Formats: sequence, C-alpha cells, structure tokens
Amino acid sequence: MSTPATSNKLNGSRHIVLALYKFVKIPSEEIPSLKAQIEEKLRLVKARGTILLAEEGINGTICYAENEAGGPSHDLVKDYLNNHEYFMGIRTRTSYTDTAIFHRLKVKIKKEIVTIGGEIDETDESKKPIGYMSKCEIDPNKMKGTYVKPGKEWDDLCDDPDVVVIDTRNKYEIEIGTFENAINPNTDNFRQFPDWLHRFADKCKEANEEEVPDRCVLNTKSTTEDNARNNNPVPEEDMPIVRKKPKAIAMYCTGGIRCEKSTSYTLAAEVFPKDIPVYHLEGGVLAYLDAHPDEKKSKWKGECFVFDQRVAVTHGLKPSEKYNACHACRRPISTEDMQRDDYVKGVSCRYCKDSANDKSKQRFEMRQKQMDLAQSKGSRHIHDPKELNE
Repeated sequence: MSTPATSNKLNGSRHIVLALYKFVKIPSEEIPSLKAQIEEKLRLVKARGTILLAEEGINGTICYAENEAGGPSHDLVKDYLNNHEYFMGIRTRTSYTDTAIFHRLKVKIKKEIVTIGGEIDETDESKKPIGYMSKCEIDPNKMKGTYVKPGKEWDDLCDDPDVVVIDTRNKYEIEIGTFENAINPNTDNFRQFPDWLHRFADKCKEANEEEVPDRCVLNTKSTTEDNARNNNPVPEEDMPIVRKKPKAIAMYCTGGIRCEKSTSYTLAAEVFPKDIPVYHLEGGVLAYLDAHPDEKKSKWKGECFVFDQRVAVTHGLKPSEKYNACHACRRPISTEDMQRDDYVKGVSCRYCKDSANDKSKQRFEMRQKQMDLAQSKGSRHIHDPKELNE
C-alpha cells in the first residue's frame, strides 16, 4: 500500500534496503572526514536514506538499486563497510523493494547514534533527562545484555511466564504489532525509557510473588491520546501492573540498536538485581520477521513499523499492504483510518486532527497539491539535488 511513485525506480532494478549499525569508538576529529568519505561512496551507487555518525558509532537505513551496487554477489556498499577499520563486523539487515523508499541521501553528525534518556546536565533545564536517569556510563562495547537468536530460543522466552519481555519501541510503533506477552512501556520517545524502567523495576521489587501467578499485565486505565507528554515521564496510569517478580528480563526493538543500548544502561545502572539476567533479541524484530516468513509459526502479531516509505513490514520482510503514513504527523494509519471522516490526505488524520493549527493545515494542503501535481507529471516532488546524473 505504501508504494513510492514509479519515478523512484532506477534503471528497472530492484532496490536493496540496508539497515545497519555498530557501536564503535570513533575519534571526534576523524568524524567530519569520515562523513565526507561515506557520502562519496554512497553517492557512487545513488543511495538514498539517512546515516548518523557519532563518537559512539554509526546507525542508519539506506536503499540503492541492486545493479548500481554491482549485484547480489558483489555489493560495493557492504564491501566498503565490512572492510573499513571502524565498521568491520557491522550489523546489517537486508531486504528488497521494487522502488526507492527514501527521497534523498543524508549523512549527519550527531552526539549519539540513538538517544536514550537525556544528557546529565543539571545546570541546563533543556538537557536534563526525562524523569530519573542514573549517572552511569552507557557503552554497549563494554556492557550489554546477552544476545538471543531470533528462533526457538526467543520464542521460549516469550512463552515463559517468569520472564518479562519488554518492547523498547514507542507506543505508536507497538500499536501496529508486537510480540505475544510483551510489555508496552507506553513511551512517546526513547528519552522516556530510563525513567520508565526504574519505576518498573521498583514495582517488581514490591510485587507479592504469591499473590497472582501471572506476569505483568497492562494497566488499561489510561485514555492518553496526544503527544503532549513527550517531554515528561510516562504517567502512572500508563504504567503496567506488576504481579510477579521476574526471573529474567528480555528486551527488543526494531533492528537491535535501541535494545542494545537499553540493556547496556540496565546493567550499568544496576536497575534490576544482579541475579536477574538481561537478554535482548539479536537483530531485533527485523531479524525475527526475516527468519519467520510463516506468520502461523510466529510469536509476532501484527506488522513492524519502519521509518521509511514502506511504513511497515510483515513476515519475510514484505512491505505492508495495510498501512500508510499520515503526511502531517508521520503516524502509521491503516486502510480503515483513511476511510474515516476526519482523515484528509496529506493534511490530518485521527491522531493529529486536533493538534495542528489552521496555518499548518493550509501549508499541508498546499504541499499535497504540489505532490499530486508532480506525480501527475511523472516527476518527484522531493528530490536530492546532489544525486549524481539528475
């Protein structure tokens, strides 16, 4: 359903979608030249997408035509990354689409490749973490949870009533798909996660193991629908009710990077007692769906949100046929959502209809008209001015 315009096709070749990340120490003085080098290499194959560089490593998702990169047996992008002194052993996940899923290429320098909690700076109100965050070193190269393969081993954790499985993604991602028995932290962003985790751990300590032989259950009292709290801790009414102390903690995210950092924090901050092991799904949900093309044999229910024009993928990493994205708020919306009276293409959906002001809606309406006009002419409304041979 979320299919880019046919003008995104390059030379009739299918596109490689490459999700990648690696935590590795990169000297700050080398990052600007490394950024330029990466961008040069990616533009040679007309890659599009976003790459983030920081002193803690690299993260991103890009797409490029298979024949531009040399074909499946000789991929110039993968060869470059795997042979680079900093990126050897980089974690990648490959899938395929008929068209490009990004409009342009961006290589950005950031303070972190994935932001958790917030900066510990008590003198600057804007840099304080959301709620409580321990002052500890977060370095997945030194400390992180134990990897669990995306197969029977992970399924067994999901089925174990004494293991708490935590989805570290945001609530709008979880709404369209998650693992059986997993806990939804109800976070709007990853910055809220450390505070939620400490509060959740406190509930585990207080739980009466003899009271009810169930794992945590979701507190269903909340009616929160907006994003007004995204700079505040998760409200207490959105916290799960804990009825049993866990014997282990297992975390997961889309591609593995968020749960790798969250398990590093969990261990470094000693959030749970040391006798409770901490696991995380190797390669994230994408690895699991890639390894489980048959949804009938899967513990995953629904689809997996991705941050590109596909919006979501299903088992076997097939692009979603059910979800699109609201062009105003970028939330995933279903075919049913688009049939609602409050849906206006490119302008608003049920999630953002009351949050945008009239000026913003007028701007969105004009943008949608420009997009429709460009598509009718067989051209792209958004393009990359630096892309070679354009």
